[in-house]
Amino acid sequence: MQFVGKGPDVPERLLRAHEEGRVVFFCGAGISCPARLPEFTELVDKLYSGLEVIPDPVQAAAIKSKRYDTAVGLLEANFVGGRQSVRRKIAEIIDPDISAPNATATHDALLTLAKCRKRRTRLITTNYDRLFEHVIANG
Repeated sequence: MQFVGKGPDVPERLLRAHEEGRVVFFCGAGISCPARLPEFTELVDKLYSGLEVIPDPVQAAAIKSKRYDTAVGLLEANFVGGRQSVRRKIAEIIDPDISAPNATATHDALLTLAKCRKRRTRLITTNYDRLFEHVIANG
């Protein structure tokens, strides 16, 4: 079944599974980009530049190999003020811009789509932001 012109053909079997509550939506960082939130690569870049830190060779190797969580952990261990200062800077960087065009449109649509026939929401997110909660609270 096609819901929008030139959209994907959604198999009837998937639609039935969704109605029966057997489908779970998995959502990643890309859905929060319209709220001007960075993906992990940009977050780490902004973190290091915002703290005016040049990655040491071990941190640079972690960043180069896309082990961003390791790079942040190493920064926390070596930065003056430690974890608390680093986390404070991260909080500044990940402050979403709710006023941005379509900032939460995808979150809203996904919350609607993720409801099965019994009105249960079946959605898992890996996001660090609270935009789903914002949509629910302001819905």
